[in-house]
Amino acid sequence: MRLPEKLVERIADRIIKELTEEKIIEAEDPYVFKKKIIGIFKKVEEEERLLDEKTREILREKMHLLEETSLDYRTAYRAVRSRLAEEMNINTNKRERMNQIAGMIKDLILEDDTVEIYEEPHIIRSRIRAILMEALREEEEIDREVRERIRSYSRRIVEGTPEWNHLYRRIYEDALKRRGLL
Repeated sequence: MRLPEKLVERIADRIIKELTEEKIIEAEDPYVFKKKIIGIFKKVEEEERLLDEKTREILREKMHLLEETSLDYRTAYRAVRSRLAEEMNINTNKRERMNQIAGMIKDLILEDDTVEIYEEPHIIRSRIRAILMEALREEEEIDREVRERIRSYSRRIVEGTPEWNHLYRRIYEDALKRRGLL
């Protein structure tokens, strides 16, 4: 799940602000702590990039099987990616992935000597999860808006085609700019 950089920064700021205001944690240096939270998102993005790369590599190696069986590339891609994700312990469902990220941030807080903790770990994770789910809803809203705009075109553009992907990226970036996230 690739979130825009500004959205990730806003999430990190909000986690620190809310957990601090609610007297759940106190970070010695909020700026450094924010960088650590952003680092988790970068690590997650890198894991997913690696997952996609490995998936494409496996399919390249097995292309002859796809051709022999007339298996649709997209179907094979989803199946291979799903299997690899399971092996790599990467949840591909967006909401479940946010749960994983909430756990990673909670673990960071528990392990970081520069963060003072005033609440139980499950409360920390619950607050982080709520913030992440709100951010996910915003990202899903942008995605839905972009897809609706593409569907509104007079000419049907098939999802997954280079034209659709290019159009999606362009409209998505416009939506991010309008929201001040790019």
